[in-house]
Amino acid sequence: MLSGIVSLLLMLLFVAICAWAWQPRHRHDFDAAARLALDEDPAMAGRDNHREPRA
Repeated sequence: MLSGIVSLLLMLLFVAICAWAWQPRHRHDFDAAARLALDEDPAMAGRDNHREPRA
């Protein structure tokens, strides 16, 4: 009985988190977070990214 209640609560929590994440008002924030890894860091913009191989 207790395991059934816990399973139901966890399933409801999962559905609530999914509903929150798929709300249209959060789309801009999630898109910005997804682009973070691809955006160039301003501190690294002028640097040469090539490294000399170690001998």
